[in-house]
Amino acid sequence: MSSAVKFALPLMVLSAVPAFAAGPNIVTLINETSTAVVFFSAGPDANLLKDALAPGKSVKVNIGKSCKVQIAVDFEDGESVEPRAHDFCADKVLKLKATSAE
Repeated sequence: MSSAVKFALPLMVLSAVPAFAAGPNIVTLINETSTAVVFFSAGPDANLLKDALAPGKSVKVNIGKSCKVQIAVDFEDGESVEPRAHDFCADKVLKLKATSAE
């Protein structure tokens, strides 16, 4: 991949929206990017995905007993979201979105 193309790749960002349908430790992960998600962790847990999460798909994931956790996400194309804190008691739906690099 050339440098020009590499820098044109979208940056992956997280966006959360409130949801109240699932239990306190079950959250919904939605992939709104054009690349499959191959790894998702919340806290010290290993990969919580049984299979890759295809673009446009969603999955419910049990994150355990904690609400405030460090999340990490890796994509099939090698891109990733830097680990960051997230409060799943406040936001039970986590949307993965792509934004263009500027």
